[in-house]
Amino acid sequence: KASRPRPSAYIHPMLSLPSRAARSLAARSSARWLATAAAAPPLSADAQEVAALVARSRAAQAQIADYSQQQVDDLITAMVWSIAQEDVAKRIAQHTVDETQLGNYDGKYLKIFRKTRAALMDIIDDKSVGVIEELPERGVVKIAKPVGVIGALSPSTNPEATPVIKSIAAVKGRNSIIIAPHPRAQKTNALIVELMRGALVRMGAPADLVIGIDNPSVAKTNDLMQQTDRVLATGGGAMVKAAYSSGTPALGVGAGNAVVTVDESADLDDAADKIALSKTLDLAASCSSDNSVVLARSL
Repeated sequence: KASRPRPSAYIHPMLSLPSRAARSLAARSSARWLATAAAAPPLSADAQEVAALVARSRAAQAQIADYSQQQVDDLITAMVWSIAQEDVAKRIAQHTVDETQLGNYDGKYLKIFRKTRAALMDIIDDKSVGVIEELPERGVVKIAKPVGVIGALSPSTNPEATPVIKSIAAVKGRNSIIIAPHPRAQKTNALIVELMRGALVRMGAPADLVIGIDNPSVAKTNDLMQQTDRVLATGGGAMVKAAYSSGTPALGVGAGNAVVTVDESADLDDAADKIALSKTLDLAASCSSDNSVVLARSL
């Protein structure tokens, strides 16, 4: 009577090999990897700079990898509060308009003072640590795990809110983040990043959970996308396409995303007011501004 093969034979061939053969195969694989690494061209100065930032970021992320839900929620609350206080929001708004020459003060202020708080409220009650979902009928339990180091691209059109919203999303999942700003908004990014870093330190967390690239360039942004564990890209079409082509899992967003549909059930005056507000807030600099309207034929 033939015996059934062990289940391990179906899991991985390595498990069924004698230990000496397994060690030999592992040694040959390691040797091939070392030979490939040795043959690779040396990193450019930009790539080396980014690699150093990634190493710092990864060390910081490791320090919060075992944080509780309450701890990460306290961190992101402090991060938002550090920039959303009224006097701070006013200073950032004026700084952003002066540097980028895009949008207007009133719109920038509202995005810092109100939009960042709204983003916090959207995610504060979400579970991101431990068991986040159970499907007993399928025998499935979903457990949240940090991704690692997030590479984030921030545009010149929305440099006051994008770094904050991406940073709290990253830290909520016990990740760290490195932000590559548009060169036209690098000083704004530096200001906001320093405020969030200060908040993290005051909460007893490592500042390097949030790092900004001080002297951004296209080359550094490309290196960042290749060296991090996940990319969050906000920018023009070419940059978003580069993110998706970087070899790193990416989420990209740019202009042209918000389509408004108005049908017979809508309050037309209310819909018109909201569309007008979206297209005038911050002079429609944000990519989240309504881009087009689809009207039901009956209207």
